[in-house]
Amino acid sequence: MKKILNASNMLACVSCVLSLVFVILYAVNVNSAGYFQGNRAANLVLLAILAMVCNALIIGRSFVKVEGYALKALDVVVFVCKVLIPLFLIFAAISLLSARIEGLGYIYFSNVDVAKEVATPANLGSAGLAIATIIVGIVTAIISVVAAFFLPKHPEVEEA
Repeated sequence: MKKILNASNMLACVSCVLSLVFVILYAVNVNSAGYFQGNRAANLVLLAILAMVCNALIIGRSFVKVEGYALKALDVVVFVCKVLIPLFLIFAAISLLSARIEGLGYIYFSNVDVAKEVATPANLGSAGLAIATIIVGIVTAIISVVAAFFLPKHPEVEEA
């Protein structure tokens, strides 16, 4: 049996799973009660899904045995995906951060009079979830940048 588990595929799997967690946390943050309910970030879900599709292409490359020009074309697609994944995830994290930063400042750094009205348990929970979602997005982007430096192996090269 040919070995398909390598650093490139493992990091692509981790990036894909964390991208899914990022989207789920974002959806919970937008749909739960609190300050950020209904406050959507532009194109975040689309960018994360594009990153997951590119990760799936990288992982799927290990299962496809091709030769000649098809191999070269597939390698070009994989390398383009390795560049696009960090871009998609960085843009998604920045989009979420820019949509949440003003609200986080309002909740956590208001003066005492305003803080009594704004710092409700629902708003604090929404803000905490927003911070966790931003952190997951940034970690996912960093992992995808690291994954871009690992070359995928061709299935016919590695044998168990």
